[in-house]
Amino acid sequence: MHAQRGWKGRGLVAALGMLVGGCSQQAAEPAARPASPREAAANAHSAPRITSTFQSELRWFEGNRVTFRVVASDPQARALTITWAANTGSLEAPVAEATQSEVEWTPPPCPLTDTPPAITATVTNAVGVSASATFTLTGATTCLAAGALTKGSRILSMQSESMARNTR
Repeated sequence: MHAQRGWKGRGLVAALGMLVGGCSQQAAEPAARPASPREAAANAHSAPRITSTFQSELRWFEGNRVTFRVVASDPQARALTITWAANTGSLEAPVAEATQSEVEWTPPPCPLTDTPPAITATVTNAVGVSASATFTLTGATTCLAAGALTKGSRILSMQSESMARNTR
């Protein structure tokens, strides 16, 4: 009799343990919390991101072409448009894919200002929000008086300056 009573007690303890153990489990958290209306509105107008840039040269010389490339993404996976602009020189027609664009720039034959060339890529998403990257170059000196001097007069001018320095 005593043995049977022990089993009953153990069974009752085991059943209570399972019952208590089952009640003590915590509710699982949702995998992702829903965005607030304010967060959803902010994300709807997020700017695209320029994730990578490339510039084939850091310096420019007359007649030397330079290649520029940007790679971009949009946080909402919207379509992107990439446009290019330059403050001097000329841009070839860009080669573009869905998330990247590449363009070749040709410097002017004779820059007349001390302003360094700046080439800008602007990435715009489907809702009109944009991001930009500007590339700059250093390089060739400016031309003398719009190239008015002939090659011979430039050499003569340089020789005159050299002689003037030597006489001091």
